[in-house]
Amino acid sequence: MRIVQAAACAFPSPQGSQVYVRGMARALARRGHDVSVVCYGHGMGAPDADYRVIRTPALLGYDKLRAGPDLVKPVLDLALVWRLLGLHADVVHAHNYEAPLAASLARVWTGTPMVYSAHNTMREELPTYFEGRATQYLLRRVGTLLDRTVPRLADHAIALGPSTVDVLLGLGCREVTCVPPGVEPDDLRPARPARLPPGAWVVYAGNPDRYQDLDVLLAAMHRVPEARLLLVSASSLDALGAAAPPGTRCVRTADFEQVRSLLAAADLAALPRSVCSGYPIKLLNYLGMGLPVVAAAGSARCLPGVVVVPDRDPAAMARALRLLLADRPRRIALGRRARGHVLQHCTWGARAAELEIIYRRVLAKSEEGVHGRLA
Repeated sequence: MRIVQAAACAFPSPQGSQVYVRGMARALARRGHDVSVVCYGHGMGAPDADYRVIRTPALLGYDKLRAGPDLVKPVLDLALVWRLLGLHADVVHAHNYEAPLAASLARVWTGTPMVYSAHNTMREELPTYFEGRATQYLLRRVGTLLDRTVPRLADHAIALGPSTVDVLLGLGCREVTCVPPGVEPDDLRPARPARLPPGAWVVYAGNPDRYQDLDVLLAAMHRVPEARLLLVSASSLDALGAAAPPGTRCVRTADFEQVRSLLAAADLAALPRSVCSGYPIKLLNYLGMGLPVVAAAGSARCLPGVVVVPDRDPAAMARALRLLLADRPRRIALGRRARGHVLQHCTWGARAAELEIIYRRVLAKSEEGVHGRLA
């Protein structure tokens, strides 16, 4: 099949949605499909050779990697429509919110059916980019309107977790299937641990946006004096400033090999995010590298190696971290179970086979519709 992945973002980039798109594109291409990724005109690092990358024109001086609205994005999204109009695809798989809007506009002329992956809901995420109760209230209303409009534009919606299936059906999606993200086994091969000062280390690897609830993790680590915090991100961590506990080490890098090395040097991972209607890709990376994870209930998933604590509860997170740090045999056992499960059940190869079934179903219904109109 000729499959277009439409992603209204910088690509590639070591962030959740972009990692998801890259893994999906690579896996589908390796199963013999003709795959293109249509994205913004900039990214970080080189894409894989398995698929094509078709970019919008680059805008001089615009190189934003982090998520969130700005005044330039609408221009880039219109350019995304233009790129989609020039492609002959069997199916467009759109991600997040701007890309399905662009794909819907292009579909008016191309007629290409669309599959949509629901990475988040805007009612939850949009207010986190702004301050002020009145502003957040207004943006929550705008987000709700987007939630009730955008997902139903697709011929088929992909939920990243079981709980999101009912949410998407409630928003008016015609058909919904749960297909969680996957991992590339080669990305989780054993790594040489980075050199860190002696002692116990708790790691968080990901972006520092407000919706990640890093303030909860920082508050929790102030209660765990026997361990130090390792923060790893492709974005600047300077804004955390004095809130970080003593001894915190911040590493800014987009090199996944360095990230793997840092994960291999840690004892535990933390996932403090309390609201996550999508799927935290970092959770699979932590577990696949053999790290037990203390996770807030909102982002935890039912997987071996995950220890769940209440949302936005620094004391509970601190207690869980301290218990695991004090019990090395249990920590090692959890990490081994976690890694084994991820490598056996959560690979992109398996997920791509599930996506193929959905694409064929969507194409069959599209062809039935065309024949019906002709008749």
